[in-house]
Amino acid sequence: MATNNIDQFISLSGDVIRWLLTWSWQLCLLLGVAWAVLKLDRSGSPVIRYRIWLIALLAALALPLLTTISHRLNLPGAIAPFPLENIGDASKLAEVPEVARPAFSWPSMVWPVLFALWASGVIILLLRLGSSLWKLHLIQSSALRISITDLDCSYSDLLQPDADKVPILLSERVQSPGLAGLCRPVILLPADIVSWTSREERTSILRHELSHIKRYDHLVSLLQMTLRTFLFFHPMLRYSCDQLSLEREFACDDYVIGLGAEPKAYAESILKAAERSLLTDLVHGTTAFASARTLERRIEMILDTTRIRHPLRPWQYLWLPLLLIGVITWLAIPAAGGRAGLQDPLKQVPIDGSSPVSDQQASSAVSNAQAAPVVDRTTIWVDSVKRGPITLQVRGLGVLIPDDGGRLKAEVGIFEPQSKGIESGQPASIDTRASVIPGRVVGINPQVTNGQVTVEVSLEGDLPTNLKAGLSVDGVIEVGRREDVVFIGRPVHARADSTATLFKLADDGRTATRVRVRFGQSAVNTIEVVEGLKVGDKVILSDMGDYEGVTTIRLN
Repeated sequence: MATNNIDQFISLSGDVIRWLLTWSWQLCLLLGVAWAVLKLDRSGSPVIRYRIWLIALLAALALPLLTTISHRLNLPGAIAPFPLENIGDASKLAEVPEVARPAFSWPSMVWPVLFALWASGVIILLLRLGSSLWKLHLIQSSALRISITDLDCSYSDLLQPDADKVPILLSERVQSPGLAGLCRPVILLPADIVSWTSREERTSILRHELSHIKRYDHLVSLLQMTLRTFLFFHPMLRYSCDQLSLEREFACDDYVIGLGAEPKAYAESILKAAERSLLTDLVHGTTAFASARTLERRIEMILDTTRIRHPLRPWQYLWLPLLLIGVITWLAIPAAGGRAGLQDPLKQVPIDGSSPVSDQQASSAVSNAQAAPVVDRTTIWVDSVKRGPITLQVRGLGVLIPDDGGRLKAEVGIFEPQSKGIESGQPASIDTRASVIPGRVVGINPQVTNGQVTVEVSLEGDLPTNLKAGLSVDGVIEVGRREDVVFIGRPVHARADSTATLFKLADDGRTATRVRVRFGQSAVNTIEVVEGLKVGDKVILSDMGDYEGVTTIRLN
């Protein structure tokens, strides 16, 4: 009886480990697709990037269930590229047939040892998670509940409905703002927060924490920690969770700025919080200040007033990632009893029955194939050099304010180097996220503040009734027009009056060679080509930073 029990344990532990291995490569596939999609993301929006990572993680979490359902219903599935039998179907973990094997043979003990290591890691992390939750509960229980007036703030300043329903607690046991609680989260602040922040900074901090609650980030954080607990050995999962946490912080920063917070004052509150020790909380802890580079990037994004923080049509950036993740999810489901048939593509017999490729020819083909990096043409953005008119524009962030006549106008901040061509009377457009309103430049403040010049833009025509003073907007001002210019779409890192290198496609489109290009004047989406390219040339506009030092690439 004891021997049978040992055999059953060995067999069961082997199936659990193989099931974990299958789930691991499925995760690699899905999260790798999400990473590749984000490399091509043109939205520049943390909200879009956050959603793509979250969708990929949710799909990865659902894979074991989808695999079980597929096998139970005998649905058609892709052949698993990882040839393991009886994996992914949780119902088969306890249906392992009896086999005659030595109970204590060393090969048979590999699975139990791996299972024991994995189970030990999970138990340790679960204990750490439980300890963190318990400590946070004790802190929350001993904290002092206050009203927002005790912080010299008001609910009207927060600009968020139901903000009065979220408890605010002060505790001497925390040094930095954060959230506590799972089902009913509360805002936990240091007891001395009034002494080291201004009223505007405290308002921004409260807006930031309320945005986390509004987005249900506390529940997503718990999901992340659960996944990382059971797959603690998976580096791609750890990377994806870290990226998800970072994009979450960036998205909340954009949300706070969108509510009208002054970027410089908000950045100052972030730096003050970073100087203090962080709240240790495995559930709600973020990587907001994980490193100096991360903090620097966060501050740069907050102060970058030229960046569009909220795309008008976010779903246009999500439908392709959703489609790709859905297809890859289906491909990652192993077919019942399926095995991968992997062959050397250079030694396969041709369909027409001719002789297979010889070893010498195969070796030559491999040598030629490795001569230049291969780039998937579906992952890059290619544009043709054109000749024609271009409209020169500058873009900046602004806010709506009342004018002397009782209407609204926009104050738009333009970086000083870009403001030289702005004159009164020039056409402009103001994007309120809900609509685009035409306007004209009516005033320019020559004083430079924080590297920017303030431009006043009147709003023309009938205004939407929901517009209010204080609303953050994006402004685009037309500063000129060139009638006969050689131009291309603006590459990722191209700047006006600068020189850079781009990959130009060969006539057959199979290869691309790096060429040096000098740029002239720039618009929002296009840029003038002064020399280095001619009309009809095709160039890659995507970020090719991964190919630094490479002069030629191949496209497939």
